[in-house]
Parts: sequence; C-alpha cells; structure tokens
Amino acid sequence: MEIKRSELKDHAKDINRILQEVCRASDSGPFVKEIGEVSISVARGSTLVREVTTDFGNIELALRLPVPDADESRYWLSLNEQWQYAGRRDIRFRQCDLRLYYVGEADEAPVQFLRLEWVAPTADRDGGQVYEGGRAGHPHWHIDRAALVGPEEAEVLNAPGSQAAIEEFSGSTAIRRSIYDSSWIQSMHLPAQADWMRKDWNGREIPGPHQCEPENPKALLRWWAGALRYLVTQLPL
Repeated sequence: MEIKRSELKDHAKDINRILQEVCRASDSGPFVKEIGEVSISVARGSTLVREVTTDFGNIELALRLPVPDADESRYWLSLNEQWQYAGRRDIRFRQCDLRLYYVGEADEAPVQFLRLEWVAPTADRDGGQVYEGGRAGHPHWHIDRAALVGPEEAEVLNAPGSQAAIEEFSGSTAIRRSIYDSSWIQSMHLPAQADWMRKDWNGREIPGPHQCEPENPKALLRWWAGALRYLVTQLPL
C-alpha cells in the first residue's frame, strides 16, 4: 500500500479518534502523533499515558484502557505504525503493531502478554511477494509467555530448586501437574485474518489466503478500530 506523505497526518487523526473512543477520553489527547518522518506512535502529554517495557527490553509509551473501569485500569496499550519513503512524496506501508500490557497491582510494572502485528511483504528476486516468516499469517496475533503462566506456576518457577511442578487439590485428591515449557509459543503466528473458508490452501503455496496487506488507509483504520473495540469487549473485568 502506498499513499501520499501528506495523507499521514489525517491518518494519525483518524487513529486518535478511535483511541479516544476506546479509552473513553474524548477530551484528552492527541494519543498518537507522527514520530520522526514516517512513523505513528503513542505521544507524551496525556495523563493516560505511561512508560512500559516491551518483551525485547525497549521502552515505549502505552495508553490506559478503561478496564475494569477508567479509575482502576489493569490494561495498557501501545500502538505503532511504520512507513517508508517510496519516492519524494509517496510513502509505503511497512508494518504496524499493538501490544497489550497487564498490571496486577498499582505498584507493579506492566507486563506485555499479547501482540497484534501486520507486516507488509517485500519483493523477491522474481518480483513476487515474500512475507516475513515464510508461511506465517499476516496480520497475526502473538501470545507472550506472561499470558500462559498463572500465579501458582510463577511462584513455583521462581522458587530455588524448583522441579517445575505444582499440586492442585480437588476435594480430597491431590493432583501433581508438571509445568510445560511453552516459551516456544511466542514464535507462533496466529492469523488475524484468513480466507480459508473461501479459498483452499495446500499448506505450501505463498502468499496464502492468510497473508495480505492493507488495501488503503481506510481499510487499515477499520482494522485498527475493529481490533481495539474487540479487545475491550474481551478483556476480563
């Protein structure tokens, strides 16, 4: 997808509008702005913004989500878009991502546990399209390991000499359960759209019906809006 560089400012305003709705803060913002030449990220200045640390150890800014309510939020959201120049006045969509963070207690640091990513394809030697990760879905979700470890498991895993197992009690019966190492799931791409119900896929051909890029800024905005609204409805109170 390519657009005029001059269109990016209006696109950022449209994202702001959606974020103000989702965060229930129409009188606050802007929440995102153009960072650098051709990027959109969460901006400083709002009381609903805080610093968080990604799974890769990078510092970024995240917005408060009103879940369970606006006064006691446990979830924070970062949002980024990256574009690149495709000429003097044109820019090309490169990628975007959303990261969801959870805060257990007020004095705890937010922990990243869910990602939504969309990476545009690049051209191969034959002029075809190649997506990052080969047959991986684009767009896609990632589940981070923090979402897979409950408080009992975390306590056991962090204990000295841990054998990575816990006991669960059901009535008078104790069940010993091993803790499965699920760290590999962070590398698994879970498609955020797939046209498998209308198009067959042989498991090898690429790009497949689960790989695409945004058609235009309006399509990308609809995708952002749907994903953000859906997340708020699904998060536990």
